[in-house]
Amino acid sequence: MPAPLAVVLAAHGSRHPGAMNALDAFKETLLRELPGAAVEIARTVGRKHGGRHDFGGARRVADVLAGLAASGAARIVVQSLHVVPGEEYHEMLAGLGRFLETDGAGLTVSVGAPLLASLADVDRVAGALLAGLPAARRADEAVVVMGHGAPPPGAGFYASLAAALARRDARMHFGTMPREKGAPCPDIARIRDALLASGTRSAWLSPFFTVAGAHACCDLAGDAPGSWRGVLEASGIRCRPLLAGLIEQPPLAAIWRDHLDTALSRLS
Repeated sequence: MPAPLAVVLAAHGSRHPGAMNALDAFKETLLRELPGAAVEIARTVGRKHGGRHDFGGARRVADVLAGLAASGAARIVVQSLHVVPGEEYHEMLAGLGRFLETDGAGLTVSVGAPLLASLADVDRVAGALLAGLPAARRADEAVVVMGHGAPPPGAGFYASLAAALARRDARMHFGTMPREKGAPCPDIARIRDALLASGTRSAWLSPFFTVAGAHACCDLAGDAPGSWRGVLEASGIRCRPLLAGLIEQPPLAAIWRDHLDTALSRLS
């Protein structure tokens, strides 16, 4: 008889009101699809956040693993809900390794990949983003997609996605936030200039984050002059925000689900 199974959904999360509801909904879907398995949400917070964030009471990955082991789980998938294999994903892997060396005796653990983990994922995500655009979008309207940004290797996946979107639709523009909080953002300046040069006067704003938290609602679509919306509207470009996290969109959530299935198969 297989040992009791558990799934840990490892995500950065958000303190923004309502943002964590999308993760809860994904968890409930997995509970229905994996009868008998435990499913828990764990938070991953990188070094640069200094451990300050507390997202709806979610515990760190190691603490969730310890609790599951104590309750009898022996086969565990840690499914990354990160967008790319960036700093926080690799810090999670390192922490998982430390836990298994010290407290993980008897556990069999498999890790599911982030959303973008291969060029096939890039193509699939680009197609899903295009297919998910609102029917109300006119042919002369641009779509501006904001990602978080990451050092290599994560940066390479962002660059590949930007190129894949541009190949499919010349009015799709992808950029990332500046690495330093409060610093000028060269990507939105570049996108603004490209929109003005093409005569575009209307753009949909789309967040490329797991959940639609503060980055989506404030840095992308907020009213402040420094938000991407503020920069574009100051130049006469009308903005129409689309405030849904990637995990809320079934074609994109299905990619994470496929990575989870791959990780589950490794447990067997």
